[in-house]
Amino acid sequence: MYGLRARTLGDLAYGLLAHDIDAPPGERVRRALALRERLDALLAQAGVADKEDGASWSEIGAAAGITRQSAQGRWSPHVTAWAAAGRRALRDHHGLTALGAAAGLDAAHARAADDDQPDVFSRALDAVRFPGAEAAERARRERAVTVRARLAVLADADDRRTADLHGLSRDSAAPADRAAALHDLAALREEAAERHAELAHLEPDTASTHQAAADQARDRAAQDREFAHLLAPQDAPAGA
Repeated sequence: MYGLRARTLGDLAYGLLAHDIDAPPGERVRRALALRERLDALLAQAGVADKEDGASWSEIGAAAGITRQSAQGRWSPHVTAWAAAGRRALRDHHGLTALGAAAGLDAAHARAADDDQPDVFSRALDAVRFPGAEAAERARRERAVTVRARLAVLADADDRRTADLHGLSRDSAAPADRAAALHDLAALREEAAERHAELAHLEPDTASTHQAAADQARDRAAQDREFAHLLAPQDAPAGA
């Protein structure tokens, strides 16, 4: 995505050299501002690309002249969105694969430069460096989409079960009934923790976020089970 945006930006910048004498006043400023907006988008993609290459937020912040926290706050949403989209940046270019896009950029680079590097973009792709990596990457993306869909189902079920539990509390339901509802809620949250942990492996760029969500879900499940035990201890003697 970074390469595609950079190429588009370069074409637009070159287009600024020409000026229509019949253009309305301020046209140059308008076009330059439009170019700056695209530059901001390119900068966001540069942050994603650097993170993909293993750069830390401290390193990215230093390159931008800002703190690690500022860099993470500014560009981590783009990294998260990239991961959520399956690390696939060509949604607006239907039918074009990453390898196909890189080949086009190779050709454009070859026309503009004389450095004897015909594969300057495509050679960096896993599909070129490691045979079979593209299929493995596709499988990983597809699994991540499936896991996210399951998490959405679990979140809806969590909301419903929580509402049911509140209803039982309002109606002064029997402790055993409330305890059973808490155990059901804990089971949902334990599965959510497992799915978040799985996403931490499937989406390494946002692994810390997924791991934090997994830890939180486990903690909430443990609290649910502890409260359920206080309401209706399973080891209480019959008739107690």
